[in-house]
Amino acid sequence: MLNTKRMRPPALAAAAKWITLIAMAVVLLQGCADKKGESAGGGNAASSKGKKATVTVGYQSPTAQTWGALIIKNKKLFEKHLKELAPNDDVKVEWFDAPAGSVLNNNMLGGKIQLSFLGDMPSMLNGVLGITQPNYDSVFLAFDGKGATGRNQAILVPSDSKITKIEDLKGATVSTPIGSSSHRMLLETLRQHGMVDDVKIVDQSVTVGMQSIEQSKIVAHSTWEPYPSLIESKGFGKVLSPGEATKIDYLAGVVANLDWAKENRAYAIAFLRALDEAHDFARTHPEETATIFAEESKFPLEVCRKMVENIRFDAAIYDKDLDTLDGSILFLTSIGKLKEKLDLGQFVDDSYLREAMQSAGRTYLTDEERRGEWMPNNVY
Repeated sequence: MLNTKRMRPPALAAAAKWITLIAMAVVLLQGCADKKGESAGGGNAASSKGKKATVTVGYQSPTAQTWGALIIKNKKLFEKHLKELAPNDDVKVEWFDAPAGSVLNNNMLGGKIQLSFLGDMPSMLNGVLGITQPNYDSVFLAFDGKGATGRNQAILVPSDSKITKIEDLKGATVSTPIGSSSHRMLLETLRQHGMVDDVKIVDQSVTVGMQSIEQSKIVAHSTWEPYPSLIESKGFGKVLSPGEATKIDYLAGVVANLDWAKENRAYAIAFLRALDEAHDFARTHPEETATIFAEESKFPLEVCRKMVENIRFDAAIYDKDLDTLDGSILFLTSIGKLKEKLDLGQFVDDSYLREAMQSAGRTYLTDEERRGEWMPNNVY
């Protein structure tokens, strides 16, 4: 094979060398420009004014304690705060409604969702995905809905059931979504009555469980709001035991893709400011909040009014909340759902929430307040 470089005249060789160097420089500069304009949420920069991005937020209309999302979505609060904190960026907010936290976790793992409203158990499972999957990491940013001592959960029986107390469940089959907060609540209720080994627990989704209660195909079903209130309002079922009997707080929160949050911290801060504003709106505009809940979730207005009254919408991360999550980890480990130990000190990061409150001109919890009980008149 001929070596064409040796056949070139010196002038042509020199010119070719300079052309090659210039071309390489252009490619490098173009690469840097493209990298600078890339969006972690998908999309490229449209111009030097900023980047164009899409942020997808996952939520669950069947889970009332994640309904802070419905206010943000309806009032376009995320877009509002994005314009304030990232005014030069063209950010499109999309919403993904899922029937369960597992669906949101799968989509976060696949890079399709950047932020998700999750119950406490799916949040812990998401955290484990962040330490076991090579191309995914996650961070717990804040809470959404809270149910004191287990409020907003219940064990239901059909309306014509002769069962009136937990002891009547001896020898019966009870359903619940396995690995959920309601599963933990059910087990704790049975433990308090010394009946853990006397009841058969089977896995049923909330939808199937509600149908089973309505059609008297199951003795009892353990679930979360808004389904207990819905089934009572329709007269299909009744509460056998409320979640408060367990004295275990029922929590829901927000988890983000950690790499996305680091690369788009302004977006994460904007979201948490929107979350805080949504929670404030729920407290100060209860009737309008109930209307938004009904419009966005398609549950009856009277049920949504109860949700506004019974759910504490509060993003703040207290030490007692972390203790509750530690209990969730132990529960999931005990039933074989968690194979890896999750360190909440690594998974939970309140620096985003603190920065969001500071940027909004608010004072976050002091260390003393954080170590205490939920403050009745100071929520975020």
